[in-house]
Amino acid sequence: MLTRRQLLARGTTWLILAPIVPAVLQACSSSSSSAPNTPADAAGNACAGTDPQSTLNEGHTHSVCVPTSDMTSPPAAGATYTSSNEGNHTHTITLTATQLASIQAGHSVTVTSTSDVDPITHAAHTHDWTIAKMVSTPTPPPPSGW
Repeated sequence: MLTRRQLLARGTTWLILAPIVPAVLQACSSSSSSAPNTPADAAGNACAGTDPQSTLNEGHTHSVCVPTSDMTSPPAAGATYTSSNEGNHTHTITLTATQLASIQAGHSVTVTSTSDVDPITHAAHTHDWTIAKMVSTPTPPPPSGW
C-alpha cells in the first residue's frame, strides 16, 4: 500500500507527464494514419485542385496535390508532382498536358508513381493514383423564416 507521500509524488509525476506522453507517442509513431500528410502545391498553398490518396503498398499510402491552375492552364510539357512524405520517403508522378485537361473536363486519370525504396522495409515499390478534380459541395441556404 502506498503512503500519502508516495501517492502525492507519483500523482504529481503523472500530472506533469500526462500532457507530454500523447505528443511523444504521436511523434515516434511510424505507421501511417487515415489522415496522411496533405501535400501542398509548389508555392506551399494547401491543395485546392485535387488531393487523391494512392493505393496501399508496403503498408502505407501517399497523397499528392495537383493544383487547379495546372488543370485550367496545363503546362505544354505536362507537370511532375511529389507525393506526401510517408515512412521517410516520397514518390513522384507525371501528368501530361492532355491528362491535366482531361481531369479539368471532369474525367479521372490513373497514373503510377516512380519506384522508390521504403527506408523501413528496404523494398522498392510504386503506388497508383486515380486523379479527379475535387468537387465542392455547396452550402445549403438556411431554412426560410430564420
